[in-house]
Amino acid sequence: MDRFKEEVKNKVRMYSNEEYLDGYINNEYLTSDGDADIKLRLRDKSELFDYHTVGNQKELTKKFYAFIEEKSSMLDNNIQLNLHILDLDLTEKEKGITKHIIKEHYAIELYKVQREYRKIRKIIISLFTIGILSLLVYALIFYSKGSKFLIEVFGFVFSFALWKAIENIIYDVSKIKYQRDSIAQKLLMEIDFNNKKDDVIDNK
Repeated sequence: MDRFKEEVKNKVRMYSNEEYLDGYINNEYLTSDGDADIKLRLRDKSELFDYHTVGNQKELTKKFYAFIEEKSSMLDNNIQLNLHILDLDLTEKEKGITKHIIKEHYAIELYKVQREYRKIRKIIISLFTIGILSLLVYALIFYSKGSKFLIEVFGFVFSFALWKAIENIIYDVSKIKYQRDSIAQKLLMEIDFNNKKDDVIDNK
């Protein structure tokens, strides 16, 4: 048991070491230009296109997007991503459709995050407004020596409203901004295709 605990501690120290992590990311992803290569080898079109979807609503598989999310999660949001889809024979039309679907997918995701950001911003403004108005009423009642019950009520309302507003700024807004940058990074991702007859991308 003690040996296992020590091994756990060693792993935690290793993967908490910035030099180790930076070295791993540099070797695994980064190119000489500072971009990041994400390489995905597919055996068949069924691994790319979701057969449940058709026409203008054609979509790519969830596993495809999950792969991109998993790989990009290791990288900072300010790094240019280059997605290389390997070993899959597609027509030029299919390549164009694939690029369009990917861009459309992340454009929709960005729209949804922006909508959520606007929603939270309105909530924060409302909370600040309630908090400030409650504070003014609290001060008016307090200095006019009004009802102690109302003083307690408005004291609670303004402190709770301001606390919730600040909490939303610290946690929710920061989280959404990170998600927004992450999605925008993938929206700007460069995409290319290398068929089986082509050389495998290797520009490390």
